[in-house]
Amino acid sequence: MPQTEHVHDQLNRDAQFLPQTTDDQRPALRVGDVLVSAYWQPGPLLRISIDTTDLAAEFPDNPPMQVALNDALIYQLPTPDAGIEQGVRGLADHELFQQLALAEYAELYGGAGFDYPITDLVAEIDVRMPGGLERLAARFDKHDASDVVRAWFTAPDTLLAIARAG
Repeated sequence: MPQTEHVHDQLNRDAQFLPQTTDDQRPALRVGDVLVSAYWQPGPLLRISIDTTDLAAEFPDNPPMQVALNDALIYQLPTPDAGIEQGVRGLADHELFQQLALAEYAELYGGAGFDYPITDLVAEIDVRMPGGLERLAARFDKHDASDVVRAWFTAPDTLLAIARAG
């Protein structure tokens, strides 16, 4: 894949939506040689699939990529050169808690592939906001982990205010 800005712009402009037309297909977006599928499964579960097999000759270990969820970076390949500990320190408070919520969600549902281990995120939160996680835990005393994760994605500013109050 050529590296000029003009070529990238043209690849994006030439993107195609491929609707599901049979039961064994999924709706997808083709951008250059990449196929991105997004579809619902029973549960409900929103499944996102990125197929880069057509780029294997140029990128045998997958192309560099970033994946974002609601504007938060949740996956990056390659991972930041600064290392995990330094990477966690580089996150803003909002991103730090968002990564913790994503890691907790992944742990709840058997997911993997996130850049930051929960222990590193918790340690950084404890440094920045001593007692913040305990204040949040007290707030969610009668709730399960999925309630906490859901709350983070629906009211992050409220949760940050609770964590920071000290």
